[in-house]
Amino acid sequence: MRKSLTILFLFSCLAVFSYNFYFANIHAHTNFSDGQGTPTQAYEYAKDYVDVQGVTDHAYYFRQTINGMDKLLLTESIARQSTKDGEFVALWGFEWTGGVGHINVYGTRNWTDRNESDLKNLYKWIVQNKALAQFNHPGVTYGNFYDFDYDLEADQYINLIEVGNGNTTNRTITKEMYLNYKLALDKGWHVGATANQDNHRPNWGSANDTRTVILADSLTYESIMDALKNRRVYASEDKDAKVIFKCNDQWMGSILKDATQLLFEIQLQDDEPFYEVTLVSQSGDVKTWRINSNEFKMQYTCEPSDGYEWYFLYVIQRDWDEIITAPIWIQRGDVYVVNLRANPQQNGVEVYFDLINSSYESTQCDLQVYVANQSQTLQVSTDPRTKKELRFSFKDIPVGVQNITITLNGHKAQTALVEIKENFITIDQSHENKYQDFWKSVEEYLKENGFQVRYSSTYLKKVPITPCLFLALPKKGGFPESMALNDFEIDNLVLYYQSGGKIVFVALPDSIVEESYNRLLEKLLSGAKFVQKDRILLQVNDLLFDRYIKDSIFFISCENPDELLKFVGGRL
Repeated sequence: MRKSLTILFLFSCLAVFSYNFYFANIHAHTNFSDGQGTPTQAYEYAKDYVDVQGVTDHAYYFRQTINGMDKLLLTESIARQSTKDGEFVALWGFEWTGGVGHINVYGTRNWTDRNESDLKNLYKWIVQNKALAQFNHPGVTYGNFYDFDYDLEADQYINLIEVGNGNTTNRTITKEMYLNYKLALDKGWHVGATANQDNHRPNWGSANDTRTVILADSLTYESIMDALKNRRVYASEDKDAKVIFKCNDQWMGSILKDATQLLFEIQLQDDEPFYEVTLVSQSGDVKTWRINSNEFKMQYTCEPSDGYEWYFLYVIQRDWDEIITAPIWIQRGDVYVVNLRANPQQNGVEVYFDLINSSYESTQCDLQVYVANQSQTLQVSTDPRTKKELRFSFKDIPVGVQNITITLNGHKAQTALVEIKENFITIDQSHENKYQDFWKSVEEYLKENGFQVRYSSTYLKKVPITPCLFLALPKKGGFPESMALNDFEIDNLVLYYQSGGKIVFVALPDSIVEESYNRLLEKLLSGAKFVQKDRILLQVNDLLFDRYIKDSIFFISCENPDELLKFVGGRL
């Protein structure tokens, strides 16, 4: 087994108290679900490659027992027998898998699965059991938890998120998971970055060099779990690279209250050279240092950009291995603003954000929202431990890039930029209908012709605000619960049409007819429905169409963006 070295030994310039580096793989499977080999074999094999190994089999397989014994309890027993303080720690847990995402839960003696718990109830289960949990491989394939819709109570226990996952090549950190990491942070989640092999073959720890690196007091179960709960982790594609990231003498994973001056400490060491390191924040990249050395040490000072801010390190080595640390959060008080976004409208903008009260007391807040040369003020009451979604509408905003500033009780809370254009189009991507390459070409054309394009990546909870909406039918192989239009979405789309909005239905070669789309169509166009032939067509009474226009309803069954653009052409 590899020997762990202390940070104190490596970087003697730090304070007397320090942590050890432990290299881990905390997401893996065995034949207790859909993997190979037993948990006993997994732990025994992994000892030669990692300091910490987790076994997290799929919970829905636990409905089958082994000789009448619960699989999770068996895994726990094997893990405890396999752990040897100072040499190796075996973690146990389970993976909940649903159409909206997968989550690992660690260290419990009971379990739940998708047959009895949807995501909302899983969050409640995690809170009730005070269980450490991890968002797994967020993205299009497995889901990203309704775009990481924030749950204040679950945030206390879901402390980890994978930015790297895979057991083939060393390139396990992906842009998709990285962007979802930043999305989760923007939404308010306090999660540290991990990278794991997700083994389904008997190669636990050896599949590649991907590691979750844990900064802990000692190599014991209690110390490792404490470090994970406190987010003292980083994700690495290198199996022994060492990274220190601190702010105001607090370690990665910490939440700093009311800090107005920030002193960051950054130190890197490996037997391979580093290329560059970037200090990343919610407000953008703060600073990049170009490196050509196996070691790097830097102190950097700045002021927080907003009243709620997060910072983490993104490191690239010369061999292009990537390393991503847990963040450090800067927070003014217990009431703060997150998830600021702006939706441009015709000659205006709607500003959305969430007001979080993380305290156990009711509060009264004075909010002011500035856009360009306009401002609006609101006094808001918040209950203890709540999230309040707020929206402000502004009209007659000048065309161009405009500043948005939110103040909370007289202090800057959040800032952003919004570009106002004259023409707007919404493209829905919230119903297993992303078709990314297709829409990228469409977007390029629309922007070249003066349109502002916005993507709807969450359910249509409100009536769309743009004059035209592209609504593609879902693709084959998607999750059924994500494909369907909810009843409230159908009502909103009907109201949108009745208010003069244009709806362009698009069917592509791999689209399917989901019946909720026909329920919508019945309310929009009498006698019409989508039918599946060799491709999807629109049937109106007894006639079939691959292209159809009536009033503000458009339909096209096409194979490429050019066909769609020629069809809608000057009709937008």
